[in-house]
Amino acid sequence: MTREDFTTRWRSRRDELARLGAHVDGVKFCDEVLADFEAVVTFEDEALLSLEDAAARSGYSSRHLRRLHDRGDLRARRDGRRLFFRAGDLPKKPTVVDAWPVRAYDPSADARRVATRPD
Repeated sequence: MTREDFTTRWRSRRDELARLGAHVDGVKFCDEVLADFEAVVTFEDEALLSLEDAAARSGYSSRHLRRLHDRGDLRARRDGRRLFFRAGDLPKKPTVVDAWPVRAYDPSADARRVATRPD
């Protein structure tokens, strides 16, 4: 099931329930939505991506992904010389967040720091 299938199905279900004025069992309803959502995730994870597409999705360079494959750290399917990766197997490059925010130079603070520094 694709994302579009999921959205279309649940929008039509919502419209049908609203039209009928239906009251539903929340647990059963949530179970059905979650089952469909898991189908979407599985479908997306099973998608095969070329090396270039895999690099774009993961954030790593194609050279790095090829190196991971050559070391045996990342599975891929070969079609001739081309590599295809399962989307669910791709590593995600972590986003780096600076622990210390970069501040603009403050000459007054710098002067105070120099003045209070022990000799």
